[in-house]
Amino acid sequence: MLSLLVAGILPGSGKSRADPVLGEPEAPILLVYGPADVVPELAAAARRISDTQVVTEVGNGTGWLTSWKSVEDDIDSVAPEGFSIPLEILSIDPDSYEKFVPAGRKEAFRRLDEGGALMGRSAAAFRAIESEGRLAFGETSVDVIAAVEDDLIASHEVVVSHETAETLGISDRKYVLIALGRGLEAGDVLDHLSDEFPDLTIGAREPGDSRYFRPGGDTLPQIEIKKAAGEFAAKPQPGGELQIYPKWIVANTVNEPIPLLGRARCHRKVFPQIKAAFEQVAAQGLEHLVDDDNFGGCFAPRLLNDDPHSGISRHAWGIAFDFNVSNNLYGRSPSMDPRLVEIMEDWGFVWGGRWRIPDGMHFEYLQPAGSVND
Repeated sequence: MLSLLVAGILPGSGKSRADPVLGEPEAPILLVYGPADVVPELAAAARRISDTQVVTEVGNGTGWLTSWKSVEDDIDSVAPEGFSIPLEILSIDPDSYEKFVPAGRKEAFRRLDEGGALMGRSAAAFRAIESEGRLAFGETSVDVIAAVEDDLIASHEVVVSHETAETLGISDRKYVLIALGRGLEAGDVLDHLSDEFPDLTIGAREPGDSRYFRPGGDTLPQIEIKKAAGEFAAKPQPGGELQIYPKWIVANTVNEPIPLLGRARCHRKVFPQIKAAFEQVAAQGLEHLVDDDNFGGCFAPRLLNDDPHSGISRHAWGIAFDFNVSNNLYGRSPSMDPRLVEIMEDWGFVWGGRWRIPDGMHFEYLQPAGSVND
């Protein structure tokens, strides 16, 4: 039986739209995700379903930025010598993806076939690129065509065509977007996929189900992490480690004791929240639920896997921490006490135990503690 981890899937509206708008709840859009090597098969299966209007495969990965400039000032900014800056890049097929964006933005997305890039407004502002510019990834340069709303590119920093992504070493497809036609509902699509992939665990969501319309949409995209915790330059190392520019570590991390866990290096802006969370655990008499011999640490500069073009672990910023490790191993059913989870979430951290592939030991920064219930 197919295990569908569905984040609030609702019945489709039954409406037909020639141009569904990405991210608007009234548009009948479904996002389906699973292991990267299966995404093309999921897309092919979705295309075989009657009344699917548009199906497009979407990829993402990390591009390593060495220099950049805005056309307006024509001054090169450069990463520290020998280091480069990780950018989160979305990879699309412009011809099909543009069907999911508003009419006024379609032409910009079509132009990606020419080999350029679009930047999200947040990322463009972060780089001081007002509209057009150039990004250099070592020997490969990409012209920035325009800046677009973050929602249109799932809050990635940059979007390029699949062909351009290949030149940057990004090849994995991560999810499928499906525009549903008249009379077709999300449940119809999921039932069909369950018949075609009986042994596959996948995830699915509709616009509005999570903070960001993407897999992992309840965690912060990389650009939001940079805005909150700063941006580092790094060198990918064998075995999935990162060598982060030393001045960033000195300026942005502290090594101090965490109640009930011991000393750890974490991001200096997030450390007070981590400390306060475990102080509350102790104040509520729940110390016995925290195993100080099973603390997995906080700051750990590494990739999500050995591929330098995969994602960057939130531990690389020192904004994530692991505890009660041995009883909450990655991929296993979590045993973290719900009272601990509630405290950590109240203090602004996301729990990995709720993910499609659970990571029960893992918590990472989402927001300041005072805004949790805003």
